[in-house]
Amino acid sequence: MSFTAVWPISDPRDSDAADSLTAGGPEDVEALVNRLAEPGAGAAVLEHLDRETMTDTEGLLGAPGATRMPDHDVVVAVRDGYGYLVYTDVEHDTATLEGAPESPGYHSEYVEYPDGSGVPVEVLTAALKDFLATAQRPTCVEWREI
Repeated sequence: MSFTAVWPISDPRDSDAADSLTAGGPEDVEALVNRLAEPGAGAAVLEHLDRETMTDTEGLLGAPGATRMPDHDVVVAVRDGYGYLVYTDVEHDTATLEGAPESPGYHSEYVEYPDGSGVPVEVLTAALKDFLATAQRPTCVEWREI
């Protein structure tokens, strides 16, 4: 099982700066979380490579019906000592983690994480390891629909 992660990097010298990682084991998940905690790292879009794809009937990625796309939308971020995760798939509405009440919201280019949705980085790491191993929404964390 594996997933890819792609994220922007805020760099005043390069407006197109980005990074990526393919996670195939727990150590890769730990490396991803560490890299997302680096200054300038934005929220990462994850695609689990062992999940089904679906037809893009709305034309989000090209002509309607001509392209396949992931059947899930997973976005992860690390900011100010908190981990953030949003998950959507064909079986689950969009949800974020039920985090620490004192955690601030985080607004990335791609998704907004509400106040109280940040968790300790160790909890985020465990959730991503669960996602890697099962290709399903992690069950080791609590979710709240947004």
